[in-house]
Amino acid sequence: MCNNRSSLSYLISLTKFRTLFFSLIIFSSFTIFYHLGSNSIHNGDEALYAIISREMLISGDWFTPRTGGEPCFNKPPLKFWLTAVCFRFFGTSEWVTRFWSASSAVACIFFTVLLAKELFGEKEALWSGFSLTTCFHFIYEHCARTGEMDAILLFFLVSSMYLLIRSEKNPRLLLVSSAVMGLASLTKNFAGFLPLGIGFLYLLVTGKWRNYRVSGVIQAVLLFLIISAGWFIAMILMHKKAFLDEFFIQQVYNRATSTEYGIGVNEAKSLTGGILFIGKTILKGFYPWSLLLIPCSVWAFFQIPQWRKDGRILLLIWLVSFGIVLLLCKNKLHWYVLPLYPAASILIGKFITESFSVDRIDWKNTLSCVSLFCGFFLLLPNYNYNLFSLRAVESRVSTLVLNPHPIAAPLFIVCSIIIWIFVARKSPRLINYFIPAVLLVYAATFVMLPLRYASHQSEIQKLTTAISQQTRTSERTLYFWGIPEAVFEHTDLLWKPPKIAKWYFSIIPNTHISFLTADEDEICRRLETGGSSLFLMPNRYYQQIQSACSHQVLASQSLRGNTYVLVSPVKK
Repeated sequence: MCNNRSSLSYLISLTKFRTLFFSLIIFSSFTIFYHLGSNSIHNGDEALYAIISREMLISGDWFTPRTGGEPCFNKPPLKFWLTAVCFRFFGTSEWVTRFWSASSAVACIFFTVLLAKELFGEKEALWSGFSLTTCFHFIYEHCARTGEMDAILLFFLVSSMYLLIRSEKNPRLLLVSSAVMGLASLTKNFAGFLPLGIGFLYLLVTGKWRNYRVSGVIQAVLLFLIISAGWFIAMILMHKKAFLDEFFIQQVYNRATSTEYGIGVNEAKSLTGGILFIGKTILKGFYPWSLLLIPCSVWAFFQIPQWRKDGRILLLIWLVSFGIVLLLCKNKLHWYVLPLYPAASILIGKFITESFSVDRIDWKNTLSCVSLFCGFFLLLPNYNYNLFSLRAVESRVSTLVLNPHPIAAPLFIVCSIIIWIFVARKSPRLINYFIPAVLLVYAATFVMLPLRYASHQSEIQKLTTAISQQTRTSERTLYFWGIPEAVFEHTDLLWKPPKIAKWYFSIIPNTHISFLTADEDEICRRLETGGSSLFLMPNRYYQQIQSACSHQVLASQSLRGNTYVLVSPVKK
């Protein structure tokens, strides 16, 4: 009877886990894929990779990446191959260019949950996946929603680590893990060898390499070399010194060691500057979970003796080894910290379940709440946020600014901590439900805020495309009637949609923008006179001239629920 009850309890818990797990994957897919192609390709790397993939498809040369017909050894070819295949079947578009990044990001979240479940348990796994899903930097900056290679690299990194842990029970998975590591090396320069380095250190530190047969280890190493080295050897044989100079000397050696290398944040080249740079980037990019990283790091340090011979030490090896390599690298960019987030998310997931599952006040939940309250009240969304590239002005991944009310913020912090301590003493279980609930809502809202205007961007882009088609061959004036000039003025409203409109309308070729305050008679006179002018107006203004004078409707587009009509004089 007891066994039946245990089996039933296990089945119920498993059903809940699977339901929440797939709900998390659906939420992450929506956040990443929602209007994935709403922004024009703006990033230099993203545009370059799309060009290389298109030229690879057109030329039929699948070995040598080219741009403008000239060899380009900037990166290994796996991303180019995948994108070129998509171009072959679905055509070229922003959505297709970003498809593999978006899919890899969702798969990375999937394997992060599986890895956390393997190391800790179901609750920890769900918290880990949710924290990565609501990591602003992971979703928006050079990763999930853009067409670079970082999301694909993270997918290979997390999945290979999961397979490596599972291979302790099923040694045959070691071959699969090494194959995935090989694919990572075909994705992104030196960073592609990150999974191999972390896996090697893990087996060495824990001594678990002894659990594998020598022949199995040799086969895994050979498989990695075959997958990773094949393309490099082919390029050396085909292009010799040109490939060695550009790929290994410029892109790998000089980027890692030379302070004269032209790419990188200047203040991050020194050791002290690098520490500050990485800290600020993680604080802003991993917010609000970054607020828990300090107490989480202290807690994790005390777990080293317990985890040293366990699979859980993998996370600390992952963070420490990559952190040291990143600090020693002379040239750093904001997205170089991305490989830290999956491991940090799993540690955060474990720390949350440890801190907020006890029925008493201890240092873990106290320090966590103090950190969260300080972060919530001192840091606010950045009002200078640049919607067009989904990056913040002068601060890449910064979505935060200091609270402009320096007196009120500390008062709220102190009052919140006092209330928390008082309630926690009276009802610790209630407070331990309340804090995670706040984290869930706050993190989900924070990461989804930029999606509010993704559809608005798409609508404006459709309208500007229609206008640009009319102005492609000759200069024309676009008159705004019934649209005040104030629509383009800078305001402090968060993510103001008119900013998007101003940017899109400013890139229309051969177009001069002017505003009209005339009545319908003047508009009709201009339309009947003819010429090359275009008129954009809200639908309620269009109703005034619809039957009053002859004209030609070129486009009609809904923008946030308001319909705008583009008209021109009738062609004679």
